[in-house]
This record gives sequence, C-alpha cells and structure tokens, in this order.
Amino acid sequence: MKIPKKQIQKHSSVKSTLRMTPISHKKGKGLPETAICKECKAVYHSKKWFLDEKLYEQKKALKDVHVVICPACKKTQENVPNGIVTLKGDFLKQHKEEIMNLVHNEDTRSKQYNPLKRIMKINEKGGEVEIQTTSAKLAQRIGSILFKAYSGEVEYKKHENMEFMRVEWRR
Repeated sequence: MKIPKKQIQKHSSVKSTLRMTPISHKKGKGLPETAICKECKAVYHSKKWFLDEKLYEQKKALKDVHVVICPACKKTQENVPNGIVTLKGDFLKQHKEEIMNLVHNEDTRSKQYNPLKRIMKINEKGGEVEIQTTSAKLAQRIGSILFKAYSGEVEYKKHENMEFMRVEWRR
C-alpha cells in the first residue's frame, strides 16, 4: 500500500530545543565552582561530584561554598527514577540476603565512581523486590550482575527517550 505524499513528513534540519526536566539545569548554566549537597554530603568540584568525607569537611570550611541539593537527591525527593529493577522467582525467596548483598555492593561501587548513580529506594511487595535507581545504566548493571552470578532470565526494556530503563530478573 502506498502512502500519499501528504502524510509523509520530511526530516527537518532545525535543531531540537533542549528538553527541560525538573532536575536539569538550563544549557550554559551550571553550578558554581564549589558546592556541597546538604542531603548526602556530596561535593561538586571541578565540574564533577564526589563522595569524599575529607573533601566535604575541607570544602565546608570555605566561605564561598554553595549549599545545594545534588541531582541524585532531587530525583529521590521528587521520586523520579531513571531505572527500575524488578526481582522475581522462587530463587529470590530462598537466597534473598545474598542477592540483596550483591545489589548493595554494586550500589557502593557505582557511588564511588559517580555519586549521582545510586539506588533511590527498594520496595518489597509480595514475593517481588523493586529497586529504583537514579540512572538507567545502574539498573542495567544490576540486571547484568545478577544474571552473571545466578543466571536465570533477565529482560531489559529501554524507554524511547533513552533515559529510562526497566529491568526484570527472575529465577
């Protein structure tokens, strides 16, 4: 079946506008040189966030430090996850403590590399565990690590905007 030419939309070369989310800064605007998060004590320095207690104490003593809420804490407050991992199955019920230790270890590893990628919340309902993360990549890593450690089935569903991922692991 041929589509009439009136229904075909041509690709335009006009640049798309920046899509603003409730937690993003306008393009060109950023944080001051030094800032600390009042919630999690993360430090923004040299255009990167760090979770370092010594650096936090050092920057906290400065006069020109700005106290803000980091993007990860804003996502947590506004309950806007970028990834959701659902764990299911009889194996989960039998080995829940081991599985959750593995998940928490990955969260710790991720926060050391980038403190903005972390677990927001863990909900248990029935025989399932739902883990909300601040990053789609962390959700993907959790699914991958569980599959490597315990096999089973893992399913990744990436949202069309490429910022949200739903991962389901079952065994």
